[in-house]
Amino acid sequence: MDVRLAVSPPARCRSVYRPWRLAFLAPLLAFALTACMQANRSPGLPPAGPFIPAPQSLSVKVAVVVPLNGQAADTGRALRDAAELALFDLNATDVELLPRDAGNSAVTASGAVQNAISAGANIVIGPLGAGPVRAAGLTARSAGLKLLGFSTDRSAGGGGVYLMGFTPEEQIEAIVTYAARNGLRRFGALLPVGSYGDLVDRSFHAAVAGSGGLVVGSVRYGRGGTVSANELRSLVAPGPDGRPPIDTLLVPEGGATLRQIGAILANAGFQPSAIRLLGTDQWTGSALGRDPMTIGGWFAGPEPGRFERFAARFQDTYGTRPPRIAAQAYDAMTLAVALARQPNGFFTADRTLGDPNGFMGVDGLFRFDRRGVPQHGLAILEVQAGGAVVIQRAPGGFGGPAF
Repeated sequence: MDVRLAVSPPARCRSVYRPWRLAFLAPLLAFALTACMQANRSPGLPPAGPFIPAPQSLSVKVAVVVPLNGQAADTGRALRDAAELALFDLNATDVELLPRDAGNSAVTASGAVQNAISAGANIVIGPLGAGPVRAAGLTARSAGLKLLGFSTDRSAGGGGVYLMGFTPEEQIEAIVTYAARNGLRRFGALLPVGSYGDLVDRSFHAAVAGSGGLVVGSVRYGRGGTVSANELRSLVAPGPDGRPPIDTLLVPEGGATLRQIGAILANAGFQPSAIRLLGTDQWTGSALGRDPMTIGGWFAGPEPGRFERFAARFQDTYGTRPPRIAAQAYDAMTLAVALARQPNGFFTADRTLGDPNGFMGVDGLFRFDRRGVPQHGLAILEVQAGGAVVIQRAPGGFGGPAF
């Protein structure tokens, strides 16, 4: 797909555009230039900063390389639309959007980036997934371009590749640390078989050790939630003294899997009053509060109010509710525009993106380390009968040096 878009109100939203919406969202442009100089921020989007005027003629080309066909096409189109929306909201008339179809493999993603480079791209947003990001990153690096990729795999970052996703490691560290600070010390885990479960297991052990707790045990489940009933019962059921061996149980997956696990836990003798369930941002959107097994559970993730404001804006413009990942495309494009408008353009991008103070995006505070790995300021949420409620606000600033 070889389409170039100069910035103007998307055709689907011209009739619903209101000037106040631009004022509501445009301050995000300043976040990459002013970082997080204010230590205390109010809820919502960041306060207004200096807006850098755009040149009158098109001078910057931003490639958005996402799957536009195949199984991931709906997600890819949402990513493209969110990036376009950012340009519109920022009134970035100096920026030309180059959408490219990343296809369904690392090879096609790399080829799409090469096509965008041939068209004069100055920076790349995308593709989606660790394998495509790695391959596309090599292609972008060979041309001296930075790439803002959509992946939660830390190994995909580095060498000019910056990752926009929420990594499992940071979520697990946040929720384990919070549990330990609230007096919980005996940790257990119910993890999926496979590479994701292996990653969570390593991160879980490291986080528990760092918090001074003890991993009592873990149980793996297979496709469809199949699990050894005896193993699970020995981990969660009360012992002879009336107490279970653990006081927390990490269940990292959400959605239908979380609902299946709730039924399995009930049959194994799990008592929510005795064991605190812990989770990740995958719990978001899992019809939380309907399953009594999950009531009282804690999980780490961004504060939901910020995304809901973005989602309302997106739906008002494009007619559909965006997936959660669309916010990352909006932030990536905002970063790209801010980098382009620096005095030295993209030549000092690494220094700007490595600012330890971080940036404020749709889903809150984030920053990158030297390998392009993100760290987010995460909230802690509790599952209650009406859904998830924030019980610890996300930080308004990073209190320490780069991680």
